[in-house]
Amino acid sequence: MKHQAESSGEFRRAGAREKGYSVSAVDSFFTRLADDYELILSGAELGKDVHTSRTVRGAVFESEKGGYAPDDVDAALDKVEDRFCELERHLYVQRYGQLAWDQAVEELRELLLGRLERPAGQRFRRPAKRLTKGYFTKEVDTLCERLLSHLKGADALTPADIRAAAFSPATGNLSYEETQVDAFLDRAIEYLKDTAQ
Repeated sequence: MKHQAESSGEFRRAGAREKGYSVSAVDSFFTRLADDYELILSGAELGKDVHTSRTVRGAVFESEKGGYAPDDVDAALDKVEDRFCELERHLYVQRYGQLAWDQAVEELRELLLGRLERPAGQRFRRPAKRLTKGYFTKEVDTLCERLLSHLKGADALTPADIRAAAFSPATGNLSYEETQVDAFLDRAIEYLKDTAQ
């Protein structure tokens, strides 16, 4: 993995008065990703702080005026995440075998189905406090219906479709707790990547 190909030389800058991602934070993160990828490839003993596809997916950067254009950085992160996913799958199959991989993917599918097959409006928790903002229930359920349809072979959904999903804020019974929805969608992206041809 060449971090130079997805570092400062490739990212456009936001305008001087516009907010972008922190240049130093992004550069540091991509350098670390390159190092970790090489470390994983080497077969060395890995520490708990080594990045994985999941930590790449969850990356968040502080903003600064004139920073890197978020769209450029996000697109590069998607590519890097794909590379980590491919490597993780290869190493898992190499160590445990294809059957074990297929079983793990099927277990994840069953986990997703367990929540998706709940009635609309009841798939996730409500925010703990009534006035705390969450995601608008109907919009989350619409995406869940698409994902359910995909798992049953009736619709085609990609990781990009889930990444692009945006939900209106809502409170009370009209909302789902953001952290639980985010965690579930993270697993859904993982499944879609694991089953991509």
